[in-house]
Amino acid sequence: MDGLTAGLRNELQLMLYRKKTIVLLLVSIIIPVLLVGLFHSLQPVLGLVAVSPSYPVQMLEIYTLFVIPLFMIVEIADLFPQEISSRTLKLALLRPITRLGAYTAKFLALGIAIGALLLLLGTVSTLCNLLFGTPGTGGLNVFSMLKAYAAAFLSMCSLAALFVFTAQFFRSAGGFLVTSILLYTGGKTVPYFFSGFSYFSVTSYTDWYSLWLSHTFSTGRLANTSLFLLAGLLMFSTLGYILFERKEV
Repeated sequence: MDGLTAGLRNELQLMLYRKKTIVLLLVSIIIPVLLVGLFHSLQPVLGLVAVSPSYPVQMLEIYTLFVIPLFMIVEIADLFPQEISSRTLKLALLRPITRLGAYTAKFLALGIAIGALLLLLGTVSTLCNLLFGTPGTGGLNVFSMLKAYAAAFLSMCSLAALFVFTAQFFRSAGGFLVTSILLYTGGKTVPYFFSGFSYFSVTSYTDWYSLWLSHTFSTGRLANTSLFLLAGLLMFSTLGYILFERKEV
């Protein structure tokens, strides 16, 4: 347990020390602020409502579709293929920590980073709403917003597990980055040609949080999709560990 705690602390510190992590966080924070400025500049011309009280949830679609998947792909590239190619993973395993501990620490660090990014983006979006929002344009209570962000966290973790599994097939970060982006793009494109594919692909559930805000979906439907995402999270993380255990470093 001490080895896992130390490994987790080490992975989180390495994330914060990477310049690309800081750059991605700053760019992510800037996005909702820039959109607020864009809406305000267009309002006098087009008569658009600048920012509604539901702005944090409206922005969640952009976060879960583009921002967070890109963030996790870049971080996973550094957590797995990059450490293998640079042989830093071999040095890490010389410490009193098992491969299971090392893998778990990396996965937990990734989950914490995703949760922290969601919290940061939700906070910035809420501040934009409070400072620049237009009152009386329809509201969204705090509980609904928290529920949406919690649902988004589960879907993003399930997607992260898929990318972690994919990373085990690569020994270079570049190859993994290209393949993962193509895989994600393909997962988003295929349902337009084969509608049934979306029911069995975790890439199709990036907007899953919207189901929790809708009153037209039954509890059974929400339970089934929740179990599907949990199953995907457990399956891909387990398969990823099996490959990680057998990988030569």
